[in-house]
Amino acid sequence: MMTIQEAVSEILRTRPYLEESIADGLINLSSLSRQLAGEVAERTGKKANRGAIVMAIQRHQPGRLTTVRMNSQNLLNNVSNIIVRSDISVFTYSNSPSLPARLAQLSVILSRRKGLFHTFSQGVFETTIILHAEGGGALEEVLKNESEIARTGNLACITLYLPDENTQIAGYYYYILKMIAWEGINITEILSTTNEFSLILSEGDVDRAFSTLQRARRR
Repeated sequence: MMTIQEAVSEILRTRPYLEESIADGLINLSSLSRQLAGEVAERTGKKANRGAIVMAIQRHQPGRLTTVRMNSQNLLNNVSNIIVRSDISVFTYSNSPSLPARLAQLSVILSRRKGLFHTFSQGVFETTIILHAEGGGALEEVLKNESEIARTGNLACITLYLPDENTQIAGYYYYILKMIAWEGINITEILSTTNEFSLILSEGDVDRAFSTLQRARRR
């Protein structure tokens, strides 16, 4: 049979988000010990004293998620630049045989406008186009015969230029998205390339999201 320490550590390793909250001091350990008492008893084969469970929680060595957080924090501190773009709109169309050619035509038109932000993302059944509002007229004209599914305006884009080693850090995107989620900020779309990570969100949330990322870089 397991010891209380082994039982508690096994339980916490299977619940990384709980483990992270403990490391951040967000969990009342006495209340947690009451919740874990039954599971600890099953693993140890005997009733566990709550004080002993609390002590086991305190002695538990944080696992994988804490390592992810530390590595992600170090990488975030090395982000070279954060750029904010406003007046962004998102359009989604059903995929069709004619859509690729029309998107190519639209890309040529938009590319002639120097600095105009735009990007296409094709899924299995639909394609999303994200662009500055200035390109909306061209999009409406070129895609007027395509089937539009949805559109959202009054958005902004926050782009992080990441260090090259970002592809080697497990959980990096989770770390960024967690901070945004904890602020109650909704993300409309997410874009990424090898060294860029972009969040599309409401213009009303952009200042709060930007401040959250800046605070995280200074920790």
